[in-house]
Amino acid sequence: MNSTYVPLEHISAYLSWKKIVIASAMFLSSTAIAAPHVEKVPNVPPGAHNQGIDLPDQAQAPLPDGTPLQILWTNDTHGFFLPVYHAEYSEIDSYADTAATEGKVGGYAQIAGLVKVLRQGIWEQNTLFVDAGDTFDGSPVAQMTRGQAVVPVLNAMGYDAWTPGNRDFAWDKANFMAVTGQLNFPMVCANLKNADGTYVFPRYLVKQIGGLKVAIIGLTSNAGAGTGTDFVVSGVGGLPAVGAAFENDISALAATIRATESPDLVIALSHMGFYIDQKLAAHTTGIDVIVGAHTHHNVYTPPVVANADGSRNVIVLQAGSHGKFLGQLQLWVQDGKVTSYSNNLVRVTAQTLDDMHATPDPTVEALAEQAYAPFASVLDEVIGQTTTVLERRGDTQSTMTNFLTDALAERYGVDGARFPGIRYGSSIIGSSSNPGPITVGDVWNIVSPNFGDNKVYTFTQTGAQILGALNNGLNTEYGTDPYQWNGGDVFRFNDRIKYSFKVGKPNNQHVWNLSATKLNGTVVNLVTNGVPVSANLSTVFTFASTLPGGTAVPNVTAVDEIVSYIKSKGTIAPKIDSRTTQIGSEPTNVTDIY
Repeated sequence: MNSTYVPLEHISAYLSWKKIVIASAMFLSSTAIAAPHVEKVPNVPPGAHNQGIDLPDQAQAPLPDGTPLQILWTNDTHGFFLPVYHAEYSEIDSYADTAATEGKVGGYAQIAGLVKVLRQGIWEQNTLFVDAGDTFDGSPVAQMTRGQAVVPVLNAMGYDAWTPGNRDFAWDKANFMAVTGQLNFPMVCANLKNADGTYVFPRYLVKQIGGLKVAIIGLTSNAGAGTGTDFVVSGVGGLPAVGAAFENDISALAATIRATESPDLVIALSHMGFYIDQKLAAHTTGIDVIVGAHTHHNVYTPPVVANADGSRNVIVLQAGSHGKFLGQLQLWVQDGKVTSYSNNLVRVTAQTLDDMHATPDPTVEALAEQAYAPFASVLDEVIGQTTTVLERRGDTQSTMTNFLTDALAERYGVDGARFPGIRYGSSIIGSSSNPGPITVGDVWNIVSPNFGDNKVYTFTQTGAQILGALNNGLNTEYGTDPYQWNGGDVFRFNDRIKYSFKVGKPNNQHVWNLSATKLNGTVVNLVTNGVPVSANLSTVFTFASTLPGGTAVPNVTAVDEIVSYIKSKGTIAPKIDSRTTQIGSEPTNVTDIY
């Protein structure tokens, strides 16, 4: 299977300063400029993922001029060191069939097996393998061990560099330093400081990869900052926000690296998010490639962004989440600039490995199984079944969180229940014709008790507070400044909290209609046709949540409560429903914002 590499000089003529366009850079693609990217979560049908993979025994097209470099990367694996099911929002209705065909995705042993094959040929000495964070929190075992169980598996992978993600700070500073202190590969982060102002890790590293000297700058999400972690993250959006000062700092750092180290290429290994990465690329200088993470985007065709002074075109990458893709960028560098490149997301499945004559790495596989074994008897207990697919993602609702919030509201007899719009968690597979088992481990995925303290809390909320929570989430999800797009989705509510929204509205004006129904059946309208109903905003509603706040329910854990609830039901079938409705068909991404 021959590859077509896209020359950057053909692209640059189409790039205007501080504007993003999408360049067609997939294997087998033609040299062309596509329309601006507008899809919130880029996705293609399963089965198309493996198109364009270069099999080792097939002839290559004539190679471009320059020195080659292959970047392989993972991001947002969230501690899922074994293969899992993982559905996108757009796959809810089809993923049961997909899963039956392709099986589970990801797993470090399969990733390591693919890396071994992709290093062959001209790439044997010319490959850089990195991870962009959110590595230690997410899977049940990762949560139970505070990331410790993931360390031996990671150390067998052969990574060249790593930068932390926001969920790597899920616990206190001592735990973070203990876990990262055991890693046998370099850690870099240019914007992570201790409280005294010293940097936690080197801001960058320089590595000779084949015939190229490559500099790697690490950037983490500012969601890792705060009193809970005792770290300070200088970044963009949220707190602490430094805006242009941060951009200038990164540009200055890149300039210093170029002046003192004379690298052929400067890569930013970023856990700031797909949209932030694009704006950062447009507002800085000196960077050639951003290997991204945080927002779990499947970026099949990476945007190429003209930087702040027009001197470089920055390729912005991301490879989904949960290990279901191995990112692969092949590029050629000449006179200190990228001249041609080709990008691919390699779907990490047993079939892909078979197609590429690869096998799971036996050392990594043994370590992963060893890490899981002590917890298997608890996590593998079957407690019920589902006739629908439970998945986490979705801007305003998902089947997984619809189930969780409805279950909490029913179990505690409250008006409302809510859960944060987190994006990590493996999927649970079932259909009406073939119900799927639900295990205790699945409940750990559903509840994600580390995003809290594994307790259930009851409290009250006014109508104004419900509206405020929605405004905050919708402002973030659909705002016009990428620096405020922090990676999560909108707060989830149970089915008695219903609202419709518009995407293309100013902040605090996205909610079009909002109502809350009390247990006695009284419907309280809080927003009507975009106008808050002032007289009802002081109405008080009873609530339950797994997030700390209010009164903790004594002598119970959140996981045990949901396990008990599923056992009492036997079979569940959560669906996407009318609790949230988008009015209009505006794209959920502003495409021309610079």
